[in-house]
Amino acid sequence: MVGKLTPDNMLSASRIAQLMGQSPYATQNELLSDMLMIDEGVTPRPIEQNELMAWGDIHEGAIIAEASRRLGLVDVEDDFAQAFFHDKLPMAASLDGMATGTRLIKEDHAQGIIIPGTANAIQLTGEKLLLECKTTQAAPEDVPPPHRGVLQLQAQMMCAGASLGAVCVLYRGSTLRMFLYHADAGVQARIAQAVEEFEQRRKDIDWYPLMNPADGNVAYSRVDDVAQPLDVSDGEVQDAVEALLEAKRAKKECDQIIADAETVIKDFMGNHEEANTVVDGKRVIVKWGMRNMKATQEKVVPAKPAMRVRQNALTVKELGDV
Repeated sequence: MVGKLTPDNMLSASRIAQLMGQSPYATQNELLSDMLMIDEGVTPRPIEQNELMAWGDIHEGAIIAEASRRLGLVDVEDDFAQAFFHDKLPMAASLDGMATGTRLIKEDHAQGIIIPGTANAIQLTGEKLLLECKTTQAAPEDVPPPHRGVLQLQAQMMCAGASLGAVCVLYRGSTLRMFLYHADAGVQARIAQAVEEFEQRRKDIDWYPLMNPADGNVAYSRVDDVAQPLDVSDGEVQDAVEALLEAKRAKKECDQIIADAETVIKDFMGNHEEANTVVDGKRVIVKWGMRNMKATQEKVVPAKPAMRVRQNALTVKELGDV
């Protein structure tokens, strides 16, 4: 149970889900941006640990100990002096735990032992097994999503030369499930391909297709002041411009409808907190209550240096008939 051991300038197993576009928390372009900044000599900002992450660290030892007991593991290691490196790819992995199996393990939902796929048993006798621990507030799952250690474990097996592993997830602090996996040649081939593609994009500064509007600010954070305006000719882009313009018109109309309706309703309610009616056969309650506001101390806003940043939203103007 140690902290990050992998080099900052190298892809790590913990970010493989992000690399594969399978992370709900961060995009491929954010990963590429981080690496490009490191290439430019910029020290990456440390990730601020939230309470869930802190509890993950606290529970890690207990998860490894209990998973080892239920799976009958021996020679359990949970303290590693260095990272494990892939012999060909620029990829490294930090491990939570590693142990040796002693028996055949059968799927047992009552014990939280699950073998995703078609097999209902795995022979662990004498086999090295990697343990990846996760803590989550999500409800217990029959199969964890790719970002909850599944892709990470496959990358760890590639780096550590293991053929078996378990993603051990503590759900809501009270339910432990151990998902057992063999090394998956297909998944690992896709990981290797993604790593090679990433390194080429890193060399060429070639951004991935955008995942969402905010991703555009990551990939294209600066305006080329000498670039000429673009003429839209592509059908997909033209459709997008028209859809954006129509949506902004509709939003403006809806905002006005909401404002007008609230004005009428508030004038009717006066000093009353609640009004009741029926709409489309369903009881509707309208509340206009009070909100408690806590006293706060005066805050001094720290100074910020002047800078130019890319706007988050597009500005669309209608100039009249062509």
